Amino acid sequence: MIDSTQTNHDSAPPVTLRIHADALRHNLARFRQLAPRSKILLPVKANAYGCGLQTLFPVFQKNDVDVLGVANCNEAVELRALGWQKPVLNLGGFFRGNIQSILDHQISASITDLWQVNELNAAASGATVRVHLKLDLGMGRIGIRQNELPDLVSALKAAPNLQIDGMFTHFPHSGPEAAPFTLAQNENFVRISHELINELQLERGSVTLHAANSYSAAFFSQTHHDMIRPGILFYGYYQSESDRVQFNERFGFRPALELVATPISVRTLRRGDGISYASLYHVTEEQETVAVLPLGYADGIPRALSNQITFGRHPLRGRVTMDQIILGNAEGTSPIRLLGEGLPSLEYWGELSHSFSYELMSHLGNRIQRVLVD
Repeated sequence: MIDSTQTNHDSAPPVTLRIHADALRHNLARFRQLAPRSKILLPVKANAYGCGLQTLFPVFQKNDVDVLGVANCNEAVELRALGWQKPVLNLGGFFRGNIQSILDHQISASITDLWQVNELNAAASGATVRVHLKLDLGMGRIGIRQNELPDLVSALKAAPNLQIDGMFTHFPHSGPEAAPFTLAQNENFVRISHELINELQLERGSVTLHAANSYSAAFFSQTHHDMIRPGILFYGYYQSESDRVQFNERFGFRPALELVATPISVRTLRRGDGISYASLYHVTEEQETVAVLPLGYADGIPRALSNQITFGRHPLRGRVTMDQIILGNAEGTSPIRLLGEGLPSLEYWGELSHSFSYELMSHLGNRIQRVLVD
């Protein structure tokens, strides 16, 4: 026998991601303390790490961020449409079909392949295009390799329309456990970038050098250079639960996200009743009141959390499905918090689901309403 109650919250969004602006401002201030002489580029790729680019835009506008970084030209165009007038750097390279957008929207382009120099210079036709040179010094992903540097110099000397505003690299290892590798790569970056500045007869003060992501900015002051690029830690999250436990007292970053869902149904189940697909859980007490929440793995709740986690006093019962999860110990139809202060951390979600905070944030679905809380 099942006794059920349909909830009635027609005026409230069923699932809301509350992003706390005070936490973001605090985290930004912490990075300014850690790297007081460096400018800040905030990576806002992948819809601001899943938080919503448009939702967070007021934070970027009001807190004196120097540069915003994106993964592709479409994201840069979106920022321009929102009203961002400061530099926006496309960190991820570009296709030939993006060149006109780079020119039209004054996007700072990353040179990641040699062909880009000649084609971008030709398309500029007398105009000035701002570029950053991406150097691949260990990531093995995108960027100019060391054996390509002579050809790069030759191409740039024949490209008068390109203004070299910066040079950068990306660390494949950036935590304290990889200090020797990271610091060696950093020294290599400093050496090569200064060689390029000399060979191209650039003024050192006109070229912004940047290499530090969140972890290297936090742990290694040697990597700060002219600008840092704090990503995941700007939002208050670490790569793993063990990192959060080990380092957060030292750094004091504050998680910015709070996930809240309103039950779509509350029902009382009896002993032995199965819950969700494959009856992964059976009620063990005489009866249990459960809440059905209208979000699931399509919204970013990992299926691997099935039967594995408790949100406050509400254990997740049974299988996570595409659109719904079921929580035990339900009390009425009030909204239930799934993420936020006093609840299992996002990093802990990652530990249970063999994932990590970056992936979990970027998988938060578009059915979730984003709200900036100031």
